[in-house]
Amino acid sequence: MVNLIIEYQESSIENMKEIPLDNGQFAKVDDEDYEWLSKYSWYAYYDPERKMTYAAHDRPDGKRVFMHDVIMGLDTLEDESNNQ
Repeated sequence: MVNLIIEYQESSIENMKEIPLDNGQFAKVDDEDYEWLSKYSWYAYYDPERKMTYAAHDRPDGKRVFMHDVIMGLDTLEDESNNQ
């Protein structure tokens, strides 16, 4: 079982593209997510509490969203203030 997981992870890394962030860093995403995520501008957001850096985008309504949350369907790139 462990070998299958490792093989899956290795093969999925090969099928990834890079989305540039504002500071010269980049986020790696699956080919299937690249097309729609690359239409937005992303930046590297450093969270000092967690001591982690995340790919982030600021929506027109001012809300910061994180790329990993958008990919998982936990957040949206849509401006929710326009949907009321």
